[in-house]
Order: sequence, then C-alpha cells, then structure tokens
Amino acid sequence: MKLAYWMYAGPAHIGTLRIASSFKNVHAIMHAPLGDDYFNVMRSMLERERDFTPVTASIVDRNVLARGSQEKVVDNIVRKDQEEHPDLIVLTPTCTSSILQEDLQNFVQRASLSAQGDVLLADVNHYRVNELQAADRTLQQIVQFYLEKARKHGTLPTNKSERPSVNIIGLTTLGFHNNHDHRELRTLMTQLGIEVNLVMPDGASVHQIKDMARAWFNLVPYREVGPMTAQYLEAELGIPYVDITPMGIVETARCICSIQAVLNQQGAAVDYEAFIDEQTRFVSQAAWFSRSIDCQNLTGKRAVIFGDSTHAAAITKVLAREMGIRVVLAGTYCKYDGDWFTEQVSNFCDEVLISDDQRCHCRPHCPA
Repeated sequence: MKLAYWMYAGPAHIGTLRIASSFKNVHAIMHAPLGDDYFNVMRSMLERERDFTPVTASIVDRNVLARGSQEKVVDNIVRKDQEEHPDLIVLTPTCTSSILQEDLQNFVQRASLSAQGDVLLADVNHYRVNELQAADRTLQQIVQFYLEKARKHGTLPTNKSERPSVNIIGLTTLGFHNNHDHRELRTLMTQLGIEVNLVMPDGASVHQIKDMARAWFNLVPYREVGPMTAQYLEAELGIPYVDITPMGIVETARCICSIQAVLNQQGAAVDYEAFIDEQTRFVSQAAWFSRSIDCQNLTGKRAVIFGDSTHAAAITKVLAREMGIRVVLAGTYCKYDGDWFTEQVSNFCDEVLISDDQRCHCRPHCPA
C-alpha cells in the first residue's frame, strides 16, 4: 500500500464499502483502526443522501493489538444484525486486519449462527488490489453467493423474460456520473424496446439477485466495476454480455450493434440500423455539438486526457475521431488495465501514459 497525499484509486476496503452501501438494506462492518472509517464522511458529503451510510467500524485498538479481537467482531456483527435487521452484513477486512492475521472467516461463521440475516466476508487481497479491483471482485462475490443460494433452494428462475431484457451492471455509489448514466442508459434501452430487468448494485436488493437469470443479456458500461460479474454470469448461466461503453456517436452505435447481434442470436429478430441512423443525424446531442460554434472554437486546440480507463478512452475517441481535436496525451491510472487502454487509444493520440503517480507527467504538453 502506497502512502501519499493524493491517490486516484483508494485502498481495497473503499471499493468493498462502495458495493455494500450501493445495495438496499446491506450493512458493512469494517475491521479497522480509527481513521480508516473516513468512507462514512466521504459518502455522506458527496452523495448527500437522507439515510446514514450503512457502514460500522469495528475498531482495532490497543486491546485488539495486544490480545486479538476475541469476541469483538462477532459481537459487533450480531449487534448490528439485531439493531438494523439487514438482509446481508459484509465484513470488510483492511490492511491492518490483514497484518494481524486474524481468522475473519471464522468470525463470519460464528456470527452466522446467531444472526438472522446473511453474513459474508469480502474476499479480496488488500495488499494486491485497489479500490476499483476490490469493488469488481466484491460485486461478483455477492452475486455468486445469492445465485448459489437460490440454486440450492430451488428458487433460481429457469425462464427468460417474455420480452428482451437487460441487466445493467456496475452502477455504484460514488461512481463518476453514475446517476446521469443510469438515467441515459434506461432511456436508451426503452428506445430500443428492451426492458431493464435489474440495475446492479445501485439501489438493488440482494433478494433480487436471483432474478438476474431472467435477462437476455448483461450490459457492462464500465471497465472498472462489473466485468467479473458479467463473466461469471456468462460462465454459470449462459447470459451473454456487451461491454462497449456507449459514449460518443461511434461507440454508441457500436454498442447498439453488439446488442442487436446478441439479441438476434437468441431469436429476437431486431434491427436497429434505422434507429442508429436517426440518432446520429437528427437526435444525438453529440452530433449537434460537433457541428456547433462551441466545437468550432476548439478547432486547432490540443487536449490532454487522463482518468480511469473507461472514461479516458471514451473521451479520447470522441475528441480525436468525432471533433477533430488533437489529443497529445491520453492516460489512465488503472495500471492493471494498461494493455486494454493502450490498444483502445493508441491510434487516437500522440502519446499514451499508464501511471498512478499523482505528479504531472504531461509536460511539455501541459502548462501546469
């Protein structure tokens, strides 16, 4: 774990907490020292929701350091189960709890004997993954837990929905513009005549997870959160997925074409070519902007793009391919996804940067 005054992606437990707090009636218990519980403040400040953030810290204090947690973590899980009555409690390890080498899975098993709801340990390596990777893994783990539970109890649906339907996977709390994307993706699916089966995990109940099996396909708009879940659902339930981010005219058209191919393979017989043509020429605000005076004022300008792999790649393509703006540098801090990012943007920019160092790397292109 790298200590710094600035980071692009936080430690692993932040990703796990983002997933847990995105679900409805799920509580997270974080085994951590004071100071690691800043997620509560961060989420309440940025999301501005009415309800308290459903995260409790089981504090690692001097007594824990001297004697171990003993009954402390188990008691905290059982107490929160009795107070809040959550459907699921997720026990979230941290780097500190990993250093102590306590058997958190044993705590979960013991607490499960007394708790009314489900209890699950977030199975992520807090030394090898960051916030985004942990969020991706935690979502897949929760989905797998409840699908296996439904299969065991014989409640897993075996039939698809009557009309073509989709699960949108990866919208979470604290996600970049996820609220706007949620609205736009629902609108797009409605225009295509596709029912939205579930949006996962944003606002979903864990009891709805079994219903993911009814969807015709999964849409994964982000590289950072969702791919592991979609891959698991394809392997276990045979549900295909589309992972093209619909940002910009060209990529939105590619996404719709991929959806069309997936649905037609399942006998839907849909044709979206006329829809794509109409959107591109008459409806798309992106197409309008590329012809507007605002875009013309950018003619001859240069741009530097840096961000997560999904958005940095998408914006690079929009600027270079659709607006004719020279991108002198495109970069991402998602080092683990560097090969994909490089493949996506190398034809649309002068230079590619893969780095999570907070210091400016874009000189001489950037005057900062």
